[in-house]
Amino acid sequence: MTGSIRSLGTTVMLAGLTAVLAAQAPKMNVKMGLWEMTSTMTMSGDMPGMDMSKMTPEQQERAKAAMASMANKPMTNTSKSCLTKEKFENGQMMSRDNCKQTLVTNSASAYDVKVACTEANNTVTNGTMHFEAPTPETVSGKVNMQATTQGRTMTVAGTITGKWLGADCGNIK
Repeated sequence: MTGSIRSLGTTVMLAGLTAVLAAQAPKMNVKMGLWEMTSTMTMSGDMPGMDMSKMTPEQQERAKAAMASMANKPMTNTSKSCLTKEKFENGQMMSRDNCKQTLVTNSASAYDVKVACTEANNTVTNGTMHFEAPTPETVSGKVNMQATTQGRTMTVAGTITGKWLGADCGNIK
């Protein structure tokens, strides 16, 4: 249960990041190669899309307790990824056809976008993202997203930091 809640929060955050990457190639001055990215997110509100009507009362209580224990507690994830010139320029990190992006800022040091996505299950996700590259070897960002399904809204707020590890990505794709 805890894993699926974290997965949903991560999905909401990645949906926003995905939309940013597909909106327009960033002009940010960053180095290509191996990056270590750390995201920390906090979720609050109701978990959209979780149908508890088919659960036993005991399962419902466990699900509610798991969600309550995670609410407003930061969750951190660190991963490595390979940023290539092609991926960066073409926005090929991920693609999202169901999102509308409104580019606010796109410069060598900052990238801001507003995001609105509608999923097949009628989940509507709205939010803002702000990224900065104070140096070509460091990035940071803030993400604020809200996902709503069937009148249930979950808010995800997070930060992302990244540091360039080197030009050689090794076996990291």
